[in-house]
Amino acid sequence: MKKKEKETISLLSFSHFFCHVAILTYPAILILIKTKFNVNYETLGVIAGIYLFLFGAGSLPVGFIADKIKKKRILRVYLGGMALFSFTAVLAPNFFIFSLAIIFMGLIGSIYHPVGLSMMSFIGSDKLKAFAIHGIAGTLGVALSAGFAGILGYFFGYNFPYLILGIIFLVLLVWSYILKLQSSDGAEAASETKKAIEIKKGSSNIKAFINEFLHLNLILIFVAEFLNGFVFQGVFSFLPAYVGTELKNYIFFHNQAAAAGGFFVTIALLVGVLFQYNSTRITKNYKSNKVFAILVLISGIFLLISGFTHDILLFISILAFSAFNFSINPISNLMISENAQEKFRATAYGVFFFSGFGIGSVAAPIGGIIAQKFALHWIFALYGVILLLSFGVSSAIKEGKYK
Repeated sequence: MKKKEKETISLLSFSHFFCHVAILTYPAILILIKTKFNVNYETLGVIAGIYLFLFGAGSLPVGFIADKIKKKRILRVYLGGMALFSFTAVLAPNFFIFSLAIIFMGLIGSIYHPVGLSMMSFIGSDKLKAFAIHGIAGTLGVALSAGFAGILGYFFGYNFPYLILGIIFLVLLVWSYILKLQSSDGAEAASETKKAIEIKKGSSNIKAFINEFLHLNLILIFVAEFLNGFVFQGVFSFLPAYVGTELKNYIFFHNQAAAAGGFFVTIALLVGVLFQYNSTRITKNYKSNKVFAILVLISGIFLLISGFTHDILLFISILAFSAFNFSINPISNLMISENAQEKFRATAYGVFFFSGFGIGSVAAPIGGIIAQKFALHWIFALYGVILLLSFGVSSAIKEGKYK
């Protein structure tokens, strides 16, 4: 890879890692926040719902904006904004100000994925490997966020994790001005986009844009991502509770469901990280759309199995699900770059992320209703079936239209 590409991957991977750490710090120190501000779980849950929804939904308009101005500038808005609201959370005198800081972190955090993934898509050499490294950084952020926030919060106070995050985002902001970053030319992208959505006789801007932007392959990818994101958010909302309940007496755990759940799910996530990188080798010999569909199918089978197994067999099926499911991530990002024109790349990633994380955010409350009315294991059986439906959609995706 060229020096500029390596520097771009480095900055974006760190930005991706700390994006997920920042977003997941709030739930990791929920008990400390509850004690500090003397608020109930219902109020804390409302704040979580608002900022997580904004984290997913905000990526949609950001994607449109990022195709019209330089992506490097928007990336710096993300880094500076996350630093600002991290420091606001540290200094918040009451829960109202603190909760506003958390909500704005969710909104500002929504900038990253459409902008970062779009910039990654312009890496010229070994694009899939670049996506894998970038994806692994995000997955590690998810896996290690609880330990990062929990340990710092326990020893130094509820606001100390946000102090460290503020400093880190500030350093990344300064670093972004030092490095030469690989991205599309903003002015050129703006010009092309403007031409693409010019008013045609008897047509509206929106109609012209849709005709230029959307095609069947992209629609199928967005539908598949909605189904996959729906399953991912639903599964990992309840996986620690399910695995912890089943494996609470294994190894050194003695009826400690919460500790066991966190331990075994972290192992599953780390296995997912390992396989996520190895998935880059598969697509060197096979078409990305075929690999994508097969990985979705295998993930669905193992998730379905996990809904009807117990003890160690459950853990093995969850490990297999994690390995194959996380392998999907770099391939799905590659497929967007193969199926979206350069001038609409950020828009495509915005819609893509919104499909999985914005609309898909309804999975957690639906899972809660299923668990309450029936049993916890039925969540995983149902979501396994949904992944099989996603396989049906994925099978219809053809080889990329734009290379």
